[in-house]
Order: sequence, then C-alpha cells, then structure tokens
Amino acid sequence: MLKSFKVNDINALEQLEQKLYESMDKTLLQINSNVSSVSSQTLFSKMKFSDIGFDPLDSNRPLNIIEQINQSFTYLASFYALEVLFTEYPELAPFQLNLGTAPGSDIESECGGLAAEVFAAVAPTSNQKLKKDINKVLATDAKLKFVFFICPNFELGRQPQLEKEGVIVWALKGANVI
Repeated sequence: MLKSFKVNDINALEQLEQKLYESMDKTLLQINSNVSSVSSQTLFSKMKFSDIGFDPLDSNRPLNIIEQINQSFTYLASFYALEVLFTEYPELAPFQLNLGTAPGSDIESECGGLAAEVFAAVAPTSNQKLKKDINKVLATDAKLKFVFFICPNFELGRQPQLEKEGVIVWALKGANVI
C-alpha cells in the first residue's frame, strides 16, 4: 500500500500521529487478550506470522505485529522529523511525506528545495542504513539534504560527526523512552 501525504502543518501531523497511537493501542489489547490464553510459542508465532497487529495508519487493517513495529517507528521518526522541519524551515512547507514503498525521498518540500531520508534502527550503522540514506539524498537536486533517525543512545539534535558532503544528520526523540 502506497502512503504518500501532503502535510501542511503541525495539526495535520498530529492527526497522523493519533492514528498511529490508535493502532498501537488496539494491538496492545490484542496481545493482552492472548497473553494468558496461549503458550509463549503460540503467542510469538501469532506475532510473527498472523495478523495480531494493525496497520499503523489504519487500525481496521490487520497486520503482523513485527511489521507494525517496524513501520510504526519509521513513521514516528518521519513525524518527529517533520516537527523539526516545521520549526526550523517553516517557509518550505508544505511537505510531502512518502512512507513505506512510496517513491521519492521520505520527506520532500513541495518547492523541491529539501529532501530527507528517515529511519529507526538499533544503530545508524545497522545494515549501513545511514550511509545508504546519505547517498540517496545526495542523488537528489534538493539544496537542503537531511537524514533523520531514531536510535538509542543519541542526544536529540544535529549529529555533525555523522555528516558527509553537506548532508545534515539529525537524531530524533523516541528511542530513549525504553
């Protein structure tokens, strides 16, 4: 399912976040209803292979929980990145948010002046994600190029030690809530 949205302001962003949290809450209820009624092996099997979870932006569409977790944190990272962009670069709004397999950079300014890639991982070097995302934004014509990420053990804010060839790298809130 392609998920591409124009996000005009923080209010639109908050509505997307609310949908994501609704799906998380619904999944938690599903897990709670299974925890005491099935074995650990059955529960883990259901979480991996069956639709015990829900699409992060459509709580009526079943999805396996592993996919929901991966998508939810990538989407949250995108939402947090948009918060930074609305604060730091409001003149570039609205922004195009391209989630999942939608073509283009993960976030683009409608005027074409900004391109950003976004990810959530255990470490920026996992699967060379940071390197790949830097290369992806370098291939765009945008003047402002960003990679935003959620990873544990990073202070919120710009990460100059990770920047390369003018690509701004920014750690987002989120991973340190554990």
